[in-house]
Amino acid sequence: MKDAGHRECIRAALDHEVADRTPVNNFALVTAARSAGYTVEQARKDPKISARVSIDYSLKTKSDFVKPVLDSQVPFSDLGMNVRFPEDDYGFVKDHPVKDMESIDELAFFDPNVAKECPLFTRVIVNGLEETSRMLEEDLHICGLSWGPITTAGYLMGPEDMLMMTMMEPEMVKKLMKKVAPFVTAMQNKMIESGATIMWMADPTSSEDLISPPMFKEYSYPALKEVISDVKKVHDVDAYLHICGNTLDTMTMLPELKVDCFSFDHAVDIAKAKKKAGNKMAIMGNVDPVRLIMSGTPDDIKNECYRLIDAAGRNGGFILAPGCESPQASPDENVRAMGQAGIDYWKARY
Repeated sequence: MKDAGHRECIRAALDHEVADRTPVNNFALVTAARSAGYTVEQARKDPKISARVSIDYSLKTKSDFVKPVLDSQVPFSDLGMNVRFPEDDYGFVKDHPVKDMESIDELAFFDPNVAKECPLFTRVIVNGLEETSRMLEEDLHICGLSWGPITTAGYLMGPEDMLMMTMMEPEMVKKLMKKVAPFVTAMQNKMIESGATIMWMADPTSSEDLISPPMFKEYSYPALKEVISDVKKVHDVDAYLHICGNTLDTMTMLPELKVDCFSFDHAVDIAKAKKKAGNKMAIMGNVDPVRLIMSGTPDDIKNECYRLIDAAGRNGGFILAPGCESPQASPDENVRAMGQAGIDYWKARY
């Protein structure tokens, strides 16, 4: 594998050191398939397609990270839940098996290490990561993907019902969280063993738009702490966490959880986020994925990226990325403009 400086540049950012460019994460999954002329279903069915299109897309858009086309809904199908998989989009979970305390007791999670228990997880995620690791010729960081514990619990119970139960039967939610956390840990460990070089979780239900910081402390915090701690006991990897929506107050708790880099929404004021994070963790973000990455122009994106680096990246501790996943319809030239901005900013300014 060629050492092209991708991981070195990222390491400098995590260590709050200044490098000769700002590292970039294109935050792309299904976008890579669309760019290469494939449907999501074709990438789901064929790990080689998933890996090849993702690697090509990352190199083309000058990203320092690569994710194969991982559909985060596939574990729920392997759990026996009703999941509809459209031809050209992510899966849609149609039912929620947890109704009461008894149904939590009856929950049986698959072992990610036993392929016959989780054939879809194995093909889409495990084999996708294995093929990415095998095909990758440069030292991009390889990302796996799982939902965080409270988001996973929300799929099992139904997010609205779960949030209602935090007020009516909080012990039920806590019981579910305790059962979910080891499952998320097991999936993360399997992804790392299959080729992922960092730990990546997305936990949108932890957003302050859905739960208050005290609720985060009560429900999300213990489960995230368990998952990150248990994975790091086994694997020497950095932990990346993405939470959508408003997160300014929640993010002050994340360094306690050993989060190495926090990825946040475009709605968050980046200067405030940088101040909240200090030197306790790196931050990642937060170009508007719809208004700019999908619908803007390369010049619009360059100017916004320069503004973000000015605000958060001049002293390290920052990775440039969209505020959430690059939309499927994003033009290649727009995503590339973000990657190029991470390089050109330093040439233009110094």
